[in-house]
Amino acid sequence: MDRKEFIKTTCMACVSVTALATILQSCAHANYFAQASIANNRIIIRKTEFVKIGKEKTVQRKYVLVKTDKFNYPICVYKLGQEEYSALLLRCTHKGCELNPNARFLSCPCHGSEFTNTGEVQNPPAEIKLKTFKTRTDDENIYVQL
Repeated sequence: MDRKEFIKTTCMACVSVTALATILQSCAHANYFAQASIANNRIIIRKTEFVKIGKEKTVQRKYVLVKTDKFNYPICVYKLGQEEYSALLLRCTHKGCELNPNARFLSCPCHGSEFTNTGEVQNPPAEIKLKTFKTRTDDENIYVQL
């Protein structure tokens, strides 16, 4: 293969990889921001926010996100069990980057720290657990104390 053909092939490969990456990113899971209300310094989330009703099946969400005016970062509320929830501020304790929630853990896109869905440090460089909020429930709602 001559130089001109090599450069042409390499450029086409780069363009193809970029296009494929863009397509795959558009298929990525989008985070769900729950409808919530705030009263008496607590967030109120309906338990039905953890249920996603699709065309063919109903899926239980592992977590939902909530935005408040009190914090510059969202709060992630994980469903840990039937009536057990954890609420975590999505701010990395290492350098303050916004965390990316996953089904069972949170990851920092800046330096790679990982946290459990209860806020404990799983992988450094972070050394301090996440800010957590007390939760309680009743038959219909989850209450996150701010």
